[in-house]
Amino acid sequence: MRLSHRIAAATGALALALGGLTALAPTAQATQADCVSYLAGLGYNTTDTNAACLLGGSGLPLAFQLCSLTLTTVSGVPPAIADEACRRAAL
Repeated sequence: MRLSHRIAAATGALALALGGLTALAPTAQATQADCVSYLAGLGYNTTDTNAACLLGGSGLPLAFQLCSLTLTTVSGVPPAIADEACRRAAL
């Protein structure tokens, strides 16, 4: 197999892999939107709540706990509501 064919095959495989990752990206954003809209529906709509939802959906270690802590301490959201919002962000 010629080198040019190998490069073309590798480039095609890379494009397919990146296309698959791009298809997954909207799903991650949708969970943050679910968290934000849940909180907004209950009257909690601030920059802090948006940041907490972004953190909750980040996939970082302790993201759920940090999301909930931010919502309860900074934004004054009751713990049960904060936990539900962060659960929605982490889906």
